[in-house]
Amino acid sequence: MFGQQFVGSLDRLLRIIVQVAWLNFLWILFTLLGLVVAGIFPATTATISVARKWVQKQEDISVFKAFKQSYKKEFIKSNIIGFILTAIAAVMFINYHALLQLGDQVPIIVVFAYYFVIFLYGILVIWIFPLLSHYQSSVKQYFKNALIIGITKMPTTILIGLIIFVILYMSLELPSMLLFCTVSLIGLSVAFFSMRVFKKIDNNEA
Repeated sequence: MFGQQFVGSLDRLLRIIVQVAWLNFLWILFTLLGLVVAGIFPATTATISVARKWVQKQEDISVFKAFKQSYKKEFIKSNIIGFILTAIAAVMFINYHALLQLGDQVPIIVVFAYYFVIFLYGILVIWIFPLLSHYQSSVKQYFKNALIIGITKMPTTILIGLIIFVILYMSLELPSMLLFCTVSLIGLSVAFFSMRVFKKIDNNEA
């Protein structure tokens, strides 16, 4: 009896590992199919979308089919959001070098304001793609809701941010993770915690 349970648990674990690796491979493949620039954002959205289905116990889905469907469905909207985020990041990068050049001439309030903007940007990056995979809305509304949810659910925001940091740090220490599980693990973590928040929001609105 114990042997059967052990074999069953081992088989389930191996299937989970394979599925996680497969999802990570699909992210890489579809990012490349979009020539990276136009592929990374819809591939990220699709990864979170598939992870969201796993969190909802939809374990028997075709990962490839679900990934491809989400990728195609959110291709334009996710790229619009991604390019806006990239443009914001570029402006912040330029401002960072400007602050370095000016040095002590910059008032301390400006420095604090700059880091506050970085903090808000981090909230956007954490929440906007889970929102895109869960709700149908306008691009403007996604940005607005990402900030509102990220600020009002700060403990969850911080937890997700820490998990992403740990996974990325481990991936730098073990580069092979980038090929097999980095993005899929991040997608699963983000989907797991964001879905708990979205369920509470949906129940309150019902």
